[in-house]
Amino acid sequence: MSKKSLEQFFSRPQNLPQIPQVVKDLIATFNDPDTDVRTVAGKIGKDAVITAKTLRLANSARYGRSRQIATVNEASVRLGLDVLRNMVLAAGLVDMYPTVPHFDLKGFWQQSFHVGELCRVLASKSDCDSELSFTCGMLHNIGELIIHAAEPDLAAELDERVSAGEARAYAEHAVLGFTYAEVGAELSSRWLFPDVIQLAIRNQRVPLLAEPFSQYAALVYMAAYLERLDVAGEDTPVDWPLQLAIKLNIDWSFALEAKQKVKAEGSAYSMLLD
Repeated sequence: MSKKSLEQFFSRPQNLPQIPQVVKDLIATFNDPDTDVRTVAGKIGKDAVITAKTLRLANSARYGRSRQIATVNEASVRLGLDVLRNMVLAAGLVDMYPTVPHFDLKGFWQQSFHVGELCRVLASKSDCDSELSFTCGMLHNIGELIIHAAEPDLAAELDERVSAGEARAYAEHAVLGFTYAEVGAELSSRWLFPDVIQLAIRNQRVPLLAEPFSQYAALVYMAAYLERLDVAGEDTPVDWPLQLAIKLNIDWSFALEAKQKVKAEGSAYSMLLD
């Protein structure tokens, strides 16, 4: 199978997914430190579907209080821009593809939300912003979804090679000519996400080798490692990424607590999948 460049991949209109205007507006606020949260709330209120999903999240056990909120304006006051922005992003992105052949969409988003939640918890040990960390985690494998939706036959070949024991990065280069991380980073660039998010997605697989070093990429690597870890006990795993853990100031005890917390509590965002 001939390799395809990222430029060729995204030159096909169907390979660049469409998102609601309100989500585009929210992405733009990442780059505007003077964003007025009430103005943003007004834009959200023009999309009835996104509004309903956002309010459902805002009233969930994780974020809700004794009094239920009924408007996005109330949600913006209670939650603040950063949390509200992630809610709208999640609400818009989960409907980006209603179905993808031979791909577990629900499982994909559940895993994405869990990695986001792990990033949020792990960020408390670093200088990273907790909500921005969640954003990076939620988006970390968006490239995998795009590949499966845009090139299902190539994705099936890729999955077969990985199931046979081939390393995913090697298989991706052999079948596609690029990795899901590169697809995700390119997509985040085309959607005008800030550089910090693009870098976190692009360098998530090799955060210690990439220049410049990105703590957000490192958090994504660590969160993804914890998410896929089947058995977790008090003893430090033999493949524990020690150098990275030292850079992030995360010991195994704290990482284990983070994994157990997210496993027990799940993610409020999973209700978007019902």
